[in-house]
Amino acid sequence: MEWRVLTNNLGRLFQVFLVASYAYYKRYASILPDEQYDKIAKILLTHWDEFEHPHKYLVTKEDLEAGTLYATKNYPKIIIHCAELQIQAMDNGRAE
Repeated sequence: MEWRVLTNNLGRLFQVFLVASYAYYKRYASILPDEQYDKIAKILLTHWDEFEHPHKYLVTKEDLEAGTLYATKNYPKIIIHCAELQIQAMDNGRAE
């Protein structure tokens, strides 16, 4: 993962966090190593007030402090679709 690029675009990093959370908690598929997921949560928490995202309402600072979106129930369709594509790519041996 290109951290420099993602940390310069916190909205994109937030999207990665949502997609990885959906994949892990709803589909039981790990698309990011735990260490990267935890690092993303910390970055987002540190910069919480510095970015906007249309799905930010799904996540609280407490979620980021805990490093989990386990309790999140209703993911937006676009997040589900992105996660499914990533899972499929991994299953086909060409994850990006």
